[in-house]
Amino acid sequence: MAQRLTCGTTQVVLGRSLLAPADILPERERASVAVVAQPATARLARDFARAAVRAGLRSEVRVLPDGEAAKDLGVVAELYEWLIGMSVARSDTLVAFGGGSLTDAAGFAAATYLRGIEVVYVATTLLAAVDAAIGGKTGVNLGAKNLVGSFRHPARVVIDVDVLDRLPAAVKRGGMSEALKAGLIGDEALVGLLERDGMEADLEEVVGRAVAVKAAVVGKDFEEQGERVHLNYGHTVGHGVEVAGGIGHGPAVAIGMVAAGRASALERGFEGEDRQRAAIARLGLPVAAPGLDRMAVLALMAADKKRDAGGLRMVLLERIGAPTVAHVGSATVEAALTAVEIA
Repeated sequence: MAQRLTCGTTQVVLGRSLLAPADILPERERASVAVVAQPATARLARDFARAAVRAGLRSEVRVLPDGEAAKDLGVVAELYEWLIGMSVARSDTLVAFGGGSLTDAAGFAAATYLRGIEVVYVATTLLAAVDAAIGGKTGVNLGAKNLVGSFRHPARVVIDVDVLDRLPAAVKRGGMSEALKAGLIGDEALVGLLERDGMEADLEEVVGRAVAVKAAVVGKDFEEQGERVHLNYGHTVGHGVEVAGGIGHGPAVAIGMVAAGRASALERGFEGEDRQRAAIARLGLPVAAPGLDRMAVLALMAADKKRDAGGLRMVLLERIGAPTVAHVGSATVEAALTAVEIA
């Protein structure tokens, strides 16, 4: 039996064998379903589109580039032209099969085409399932990452655990990093589950708990004016590591959480630093980034979106489940980088 969770106006459907039109499409009248996919998800998307046609709908599939290449205004413009060519109306639906980059691009296109059409995400990576597809943020790149975007909830997010089970271990591990982050900021039981079972933890429980944490935060602060920034725990150093080192998002966030744990211990007396580090290692995620250029990471941190007139701000933990945001001085930043072996 599928779980049905709520995040804002989004219904999140979590379970197994959820790839039929009846599982993916909200119950209402529509004439067309436009389907976008990544190369790795094209087969799933085409199977769904054929089933939609058998159900009496018009449906076509468009495959977008992998990764950040999808988050390009030129790609989005081509997507608009394709939707126009399909005669997609405001009463129709766009369905996106893929990970976070695809849901970002498809969500932005859906939010802006005809001033907004219904969009459904079928999250096919663990990172998308626990974080990127949840919460209604969309964005495309324009010089800088996610410089153009919108806040608009998808109508539905479908998470088929059978699809997640088939992911390569490295891809799954990157998503576990964001799941652990969710536990650290809002669900100590989730932290305990990951500590106990590591990569063998039950994915349906992991995803359900992580989604509940994010939904609770987004429900209080949809447009990221306050508490939603807590979801960026580990991302201040993590973003610098990701860009400077060419490291994947999940592993980079893991390193960033180790750094944030040290900063939390210094600034807020956080007593869970060693526990957090052990949990990260238990998942097979990195706890350090030796060899990275310290000045390059610092320069990227200086451009962090949480920075304000008072200087650099970081999300810190007072204890597991109690995040806060605080300005941090250079001594704390240096100690945080030293903790992850960035010399």
